[in-house]
Amino acid sequence: MSESVNSVYDWQQIEIFARQILGKKAFRDICIFWQDKPDQQPNQGTKQPMRLYIINNGACPGTSPSSGSAVKCVKLCKRAVLPDYPKNTITGTKKSRINHRYCLILLVEYENGEFKVITLPRQLSALGSHYSDSVMAFCEMINPDDKTPIPQRRNTADFCEKLTLATEGNNFSAFDYMMTFPIDTFEPGIDSVDLENPSLQSTILLSDLRYESDVVEPYLAPTGDGSFIWTTAVDFILYENITIKLGVDQDIVVQGLSEL
Repeated sequence: MSESVNSVYDWQQIEIFARQILGKKAFRDICIFWQDKPDQQPNQGTKQPMRLYIINNGACPGTSPSSGSAVKCVKLCKRAVLPDYPKNTITGTKKSRINHRYCLILLVEYENGEFKVITLPRQLSALGSHYSDSVMAFCEMINPDDKTPIPQRRNTADFCEKLTLATEGNNFSAFDYMMTFPIDTFEPGIDSVDLENPSLQSTILLSDLRYESDVVEPYLAPTGDGSFIWTTAVDFILYENITIKLGVDQDIVVQGLSEL
């Protein structure tokens, strides 16, 4: 026998640490950044693009403010997912909930050729609220009275979705997307005994992120105390694929040769 060919008597037991997948579910083209239509009943909203009011370049608040330079184009530079997200929680024996927190970094081009980078939601405020130098855009998912988020919701049959804002101190730190769906959605079905296994783990994969943006029109936004500031209304919506896998970690012993 050639020296390059090893006899089966040279094989050894090799222990491999792996995760056995018990069930998985792929959600395609999920809209994770949207705004409810205002004419819908509570908790039954239809998704439409989030309307952002981006402050014009050089615009300042006042009773008769100058218009500045309007927005020409908005592009997504990066969607930054917060550490330890997305994550999954099994609620009881019938529901699974995905929790996904992220920030958006947008590149804004103005009509005068200038560019700015905007980080949302850190530089986002309520439409009609008091203006500060750190604010770069307004939206309608923040209450102008008490600066609390106004959750956007969509419920269809057994599936529930919600988009809100996570806070850090007095600031908004991230968009918080949640999806709740039945356990029996997983393929193949997962036994109730496996759901109670303390070693059950979740793996969530994000893929095919895409966005749509549309510059709509100039908008004179109220900033409180009788003042206004010129902005440009921009519709922005975000989609991606979300795949979730439930499994248990196992030690597998095989016979073979290690290259280590």
